[in-house]
Amino acid sequence: MSMLFDEGLLLEDCTTAETIVRLRRLTLNDAPAIAAALSDVAVARNLTQVPHPYGLDDAEAWLKSVAGRRDMLAAGVSVDGVLAGVVAIDASGVTPELGYWLAAPFHGRGVGRLAVRAFVDFVFATTDVATIAAGHMLDNPASGRLLARLGFQPTGETEVCSKARGATVRIATSALARAAWVDGQPAIETPRLSLRMPTRADVAEIASAAEAPFGLATAPFAELALTADAQALVLRAAREMRPTNLSLILRLKDERTVVGGVGWRSVEPGVVELGFWLGAAHRGRGLMVEAARATLEAAFLGGGAKAARANCRASDWASRQVLIRCGFQWEGSTLVRPASGGSLAADRFRLDRDTFLSFREWAASDVRAFGG
Repeated sequence: MSMLFDEGLLLEDCTTAETIVRLRRLTLNDAPAIAAALSDVAVARNLTQVPHPYGLDDAEAWLKSVAGRRDMLAAGVSVDGVLAGVVAIDASGVTPELGYWLAAPFHGRGVGRLAVRAFVDFVFATTDVATIAAGHMLDNPASGRLLARLGFQPTGETEVCSKARGATVRIATSALARAAWVDGQPAIETPRLSLRMPTRADVAEIASAAEAPFGLATAPFAELALTADAQALVLRAAREMRPTNLSLILRLKDERTVVGGVGWRSVEPGVVELGFWLGAAHRGRGLMVEAARATLEAAFLGGGAKAARANCRASDWASRQVLIRCGFQWEGSTLVRPASGGSLAADRFRLDRDTFLSFREWAASDVRAFGG
């Protein structure tokens, strides 16, 4: 039975590790660019289902067919606003299969690696896909190297018909299992907590943890968890540009329970905003201080941040103490405007990287596979 993708997955763009490269929803307006790119036999010959010659009618027919399918998720690769290619997952078979192509002017620029990595990460994070299969023609080793860098493991070889070549070609097949993908994602281990990126499988636990009143929270993350459902939180985390932005969930090691969230957002070059939330039932144990210190360490040492800032409600003494124990200095008062309701009084804090590193007296955290 084929997998059906949620129709809203690509309602918003998905970012990559570079600002100018994004994944976006395809429309019929993309037909001319797709036709122009795939009319190049050097591109079409590495794809099995694309004929040559390839024209505007072919592109329009393909876009209409994709729009009507729930078992395929296809995204346009946008480079500085220009459609550079397509990356897609076809889940009509036993194992969802990855496919992608780039127009010739974008070859050799790292665009494919950025786009395919972001797309694979997005699919694993937001769907129940267990394994993604892929293949590349033996005379297209560049594609094979890209897949290998993303963690795909060889599974064999097979023969298929290439429409553009009008001949049978040999394909090297590979696959990436969810467990292997998880091992390659940003992860932080502290003495009592495991910090991981949220996925669709965590939605129910996130929702449960966020149902109770928060024990403490910084302004932006409290707003997100309170006003958005858990699925929206997972989608937002999956669309983020890492490592300049990162969202993690906190899971107790001994109980395997989700208790909160932590992360950062880039607010200006070299400066991130720390955010966190913790369920009220888990207050008073120092969990948020432990998680926030580890997250700041990752942001400063792995994310390239030179400073961090944070806002907490003026009446939230517990969150204020977390920030102070991490080394933040009070800078003044401000107003924050939630998605609903009026403005709230908040305290503004800042922490420089050098101050944090000189202040740190606790053991370094285990930061693994950082950067996505």
